[in-house]
Amino acid sequence: MNVPNPLLIVCALTLLALRLPASAQEFLESLDKALTLSSTDASLRADLSGLLDLEAYAPETPALGLLNTDDALFFNPRLTLMLDVQAGAHWRAHAQLRTDRGFDPGFAPDGQTRLDEYFLEWKPLESDALHVRVGKFATAFGAWNQRRLSWENPFVTAPAAYGDMLPVTDSAVAPLAGFLGRRGKPDNPQTWVPIIWGPSYATGVSVFGRLAQIDYAFEVKNASLSSRPNAWDATQNGWQSTTYTGRLGWRPAPEWNFGTSFSHGPYLLPESQSSLPIDTSWRDFDQTTFGLDASYAHDRWLIWAELMNSRFEVPNVGAVRVLSGFIEAKYKLNAQWWLASRWNQSWFGDIPTTSRAWDNDGWRLDLALGHRFSRNVQAKLQYSLAERSGNDQEGNHLLAAQITVKF
Repeated sequence: MNVPNPLLIVCALTLLALRLPASAQEFLESLDKALTLSSTDASLRADLSGLLDLEAYAPETPALGLLNTDDALFFNPRLTLMLDVQAGAHWRAHAQLRTDRGFDPGFAPDGQTRLDEYFLEWKPLESDALHVRVGKFATAFGAWNQRRLSWENPFVTAPAAYGDMLPVTDSAVAPLAGFLGRRGKPDNPQTWVPIIWGPSYATGVSVFGRLAQIDYAFEVKNASLSSRPNAWDATQNGWQSTTYTGRLGWRPAPEWNFGTSFSHGPYLLPESQSSLPIDTSWRDFDQTTFGLDASYAHDRWLIWAELMNSRFEVPNVGAVRVLSGFIEAKYKLNAQWWLASRWNQSWFGDIPTTSRAWDNDGWRLDLALGHRFSRNVQAKLQYSLAERSGNDQEGNHLLAAQITVKF
């Protein structure tokens, strides 16, 4: 693993943040205020905000998860712009525009600009008991999406369940022998899928709210949890499939939050039809996922955990299952510094009619050190170590660094 180059980049970026003059900090704060407009009676308010991320990855190749590169050092700048418009107490519109080297680093090495998220939200009641959202937005499944943006995430990367590839394909299917041959091979982000593809910004409608200690959310969307980003936008791809997802949460005390989630819908893409068995349709093969999540926040500690069980109905193979989860802890050393650790684990069930698992069980340890220089600038350094049972051909080490400027 080539360590010196990324460390030089990290040091240079960190020194830049440390030497940021007070005038620059004042500029960022004044910019934040200047990007907010409001009518004289405050009935209409528009707020434009953003994140500038400078990331450096040094993977042992083949790279872990959704890092799509063979380079020993990969630089990934990202600009995220978010527009929120509030009309009175009952209507809200939101849009998120990103420019980067792919939704996941390396999928568009020459750069691209996308509208990742957009929705219109209606709050018919004075209370938070009911909201209706229509558009393209993050899934209600699980709890990690609530801290998916770089400013809230204590790490550079997502948990393994939201990014580690499984040997299940969505655009073409293989015979049983071909499916068996994928076991132990390096992750293939071009053709394989994870349990959940990051925040899963699919298109649809959601009903959600809070009743006393209970949170609820139910949504109907055009793509499954495992679907890739180019399938999420219904304005470009239409309503390819119907996926039902929901989460029920319970907050017994301010520091505790528990939840259970469910999702069901077809995961294959229409282009897989030509490779399917006769008299079957791509809509006949579903992904069904159950999840549990919990979080705890007290004093300097923040702890999160999720566990999910997902079943894929694979043509020519049958139903295969994977159990995946993580436990994550963040400890605030003081107002500026924090340490974070995350243990990820996955277990694979047997292929139907056999005693052979359809992939190798695996684990990944993520460690991170973070520093918030001001209300607008922070930096993180992460190291990940992963291992799989059996024949492990994938890279086991990843060093990542990120500087974020918030405005």
